[in-house]
Amino acid sequence: MRLFLAMMSHETNTFSNVRTDRAQFEARDLRYGGEIVETFRGTGTCLGGMIEAAERLGATLVPSVAAAASPAGKVTSDIYAHVKERMLADLRAAGQLDGVLLDLHGAMVPEGIDDGEGDIISAVRAVVGPDVPIAVTLDFHGNLGVAMVRDADLLHGYKTYPHIDMAERGVEATERLAQVIRRRIKPTAAWRKPPLLPPLGSQWTTRGPMRRLYDLADEMEKDPKVISVSVFAGFPHADIPDAGLGIYVVTDDDQALADRLARQLAQVAWDHRHEFVHTALPVAEAVARARAAEGRPIVLADMADNTGGGAAGDGTEILREILRVGARSCVVACLWDPAAVQECVRAGVGNRVTLNVGGKVDDRHGAPLRVTGTVRTLSDGRFMHRGPMMRGLPGRLGTTAVLDVDDVKVILISNRWQTLDPEMIRFVGLDPSAEKILVVKSTIHYRAAFEPIAKEIIEVDAPGLSSSNLARFTFKRIRRPIFPLDPDTGYDPEEAAPHPELA
Repeated sequence: MRLFLAMMSHETNTFSNVRTDRAQFEARDLRYGGEIVETFRGTGTCLGGMIEAAERLGATLVPSVAAAASPAGKVTSDIYAHVKERMLADLRAAGQLDGVLLDLHGAMVPEGIDDGEGDIISAVRAVVGPDVPIAVTLDFHGNLGVAMVRDADLLHGYKTYPHIDMAERGVEATERLAQVIRRRIKPTAAWRKPPLLPPLGSQWTTRGPMRRLYDLADEMEKDPKVISVSVFAGFPHADIPDAGLGIYVVTDDDQALADRLARQLAQVAWDHRHEFVHTALPVAEAVARARAAEGRPIVLADMADNTGGGAAGDGTEILREILRVGARSCVVACLWDPAAVQECVRAGVGNRVTLNVGGKVDDRHGAPLRVTGTVRTLSDGRFMHRGPMMRGLPGRLGTTAVLDVDDVKVILISNRWQTLDPEMIRFVGLDPSAEKILVVKSTIHYRAAFEPIAKEIIEVDAPGLSSSNLARFTFKRIRRPIFPLDPDTGYDPEEAAPHPELA
């Protein structure tokens, strides 16, 4: 059994002015051929799961290209074309294939294309023809679209947020693909797109509306006729028609069952739509509460400045308030500011420096903040993920500096990276458990590794492009009406088409 293997992953925030070009992919992941297997084997990623399952099943992998970049603005046409053309060229040169494994995201928006994943899957289908099955893993935040469903045999979305099941989904996709190849199952899919645009802050899967939906999905998957159920919460910061919640059900040659289950999930999501509205504390109130709280550490979640949601990662408003009130024993992890890092490098470890930090990418994350501090440490920014997410995968923050401003330690990084692992604090010589306040630039992912050590977590409504207050954004292209932007939106899953385009 010969399986083609490739990845292209990007979550595109169309409101961001940070272009996702080739350099952004090279800073994260851009690998070819056998290097992919060596890099991702044994990691808690979809590729890691695919490799593990394929080797266990005795399959021969034909690795092509693996490309990933930190979420930001639209993917530039040159790097998108490069990855896509490399993938298709390798497909044509691969000879006889039994199946295709693709690790994609679901919310990638290249320049000039609304649905990058659908475009890739359709192009792969055109090369391999109608008889070679294609199995795809997609991020929990994928914006499900027509081409994805039409041209893939199987879509497997993450079932957790924080995403701690990526390897499991890679295993599942590979095992199910093998079953299709051996004619043991015949995938039959149904899908629904209710007019819901859930904010990121309400998509957490350990409680709330997403937990309710996945509890129901888990029950549905106990039916031996059900191959898999995916509930995509969607990525609300992609201003495209497909943005929003999506339901995808695959059965073994039972279209009526797939349709019934998809409608049922869509109805439950719609009935509980008001639970998706998210609120958090204003900056000043959140900082005051953290200072007054007993124990340590108290985590302040800077949800709106999450690079994992395409925000700049250089927001200053929480840091500004911490310094204004004279808080001590604090860590800000991590602030993206390559220029400030270089000023720290020039100053050297142990020396004082006055500089502007943050607020340099746009006017949506606070103004630059003038500070004076001591350069505590400098490093190359290399660390290993040891938490539940991406365990075993190396991280590269680029040249990294810790600037100590009156016992407020600001971790300055050169590569944009979401703070989802305490190792991003430990590797620069700081003990997160010993600090009073940890400012963590993440929306939900941080919870997987920080909840076990946090005395309390406080969600902060600071400014930024990953804000869960969707009223702050000017949407121009999403389908309307849509809840919660349009509170009076109507929807009947029994009568609605699976997707507005099919109405």
